[in-house]
Amino acid sequence: MSPDHTISTIERALDKLLAHDVPPADAADATVLIRRTEHLARRLRAVQQHQYRVVEESGVHSSDGYASTKAMTRRVARLSHRAAAARARGARMQADLPEVWAGLCEGTLGIDQFDLLARVHANPRVRDAMVAAQAWFLRRAGRLSFADFEAEVRRWERLADADGPEPKNSANHDNRNATLLQDPVDLGWQLSGRFGALQGASIDDILRHYADAERLADWEKARAEHGDDAHAGQLPRTEPQRRADELWKVFQDAAGAAASPVGVEFVHTIVWDAATLKETTRRLSGEEPQPLDPETAFCRTLDGTALEPIEAGANALVHMFRRAVVNGAGVTIDLGRARRFTGGARLAVQLNDEHCPWPGCTVPISSCEIDHTTDHARGGRTHPGNGGPLCGKHNRWKQKGFSIWRDPTGAWHTYRPDGTEVG
Repeated sequence: MSPDHTISTIERALDKLLAHDVPPADAADATVLIRRTEHLARRLRAVQQHQYRVVEESGVHSSDGYASTKAMTRRVARLSHRAAAARARGARMQADLPEVWAGLCEGTLGIDQFDLLARVHANPRVRDAMVAAQAWFLRRAGRLSFADFEAEVRRWERLADADGPEPKNSANHDNRNATLLQDPVDLGWQLSGRFGALQGASIDDILRHYADAERLADWEKARAEHGDDAHAGQLPRTEPQRRADELWKVFQDAAGAAASPVGVEFVHTIVWDAATLKETTRRLSGEEPQPLDPETAFCRTLDGTALEPIEAGANALVHMFRRAVVNGAGVTIDLGRARRFTGGARLAVQLNDEHCPWPGCTVPISSCEIDHTTDHARGGRTHPGNGGPLCGKHNRWKQKGFSIWRDPTGAWHTYRPDGTEVG
């Protein structure tokens, strides 16, 4: 029996379940229903996990230019980075922990519990110890709430870690990390990080010097306004606000330094649609606000990070920002001919996209190469409509017979040498 036939049979059975809308008779009946449907969900996740590993071992993902099975799965299944990473970790754990894998296949181990164990398995210092602890994990997963199970597993991990319950600083240095995440609702940013002792102490020392300078600047402003009797309550910024501003000042000073990789000519680019720019200008001039169309309005950076229009507009008046406006299809206007995509022509092509348009690729547009979709040697014009931003890897795939094309709506299409579309 083919996989397609089997999947079709399962889909028909799921259709029947979805059509069954008779409510449970009582709480006991509801408990049984929840448990049985959860059992099904776990086994379906095992099927997904199994198929992920089959694709990975076959290597077929590379024939379409995907860098990994994870990239292909994320693109084809429209998964988040987190969900795709969970599949990848689960695949790496399958062979090492057969009892845990059997628990998911049988539906006795929860999906969240399986993913947690896969995250622990990613720690190379505890993998060998996990083999002997499989039965221990499964017993606790069957009787504890997820929160209690996570606490038990993490406690086990700390004790099993080769670095001991209190990891040495080398582990802290090896696990150093910094993340900057944007809230998609209010567009605010959250910064967090982890550093080894020496690196952390150096950062702390630098920030304290900046903090002292910022605090002195605030006291000077307060005394200028209120005289020598000024007190802390009259400072223009709170302590948390100063901490945020001092870190921002560190980044600004670093970008302007002679040895900075950013370079002294760095210009931050803000990409607007025409209607949003016009409305923002009206509001900044004091006119009555008018609603924006949520379907088409945007204000973002070159790599697609959303910005608050009024804040971006006000900053653009006093700081070095490059303003760019695109049409309704997200395509920049033709900036004329040039021999190569450099300067304004290169920027115009970049403004059309936020990342490499190859299916499943997430290399940001600012790190992509700009090339002609119709080769210059074949008469292709050097203008944004004939420009394609591709990462270095996928730009070379055009030499293998693959091709890309941008339709009039601004959407990219990628084709295999045989003419079929990727993704």
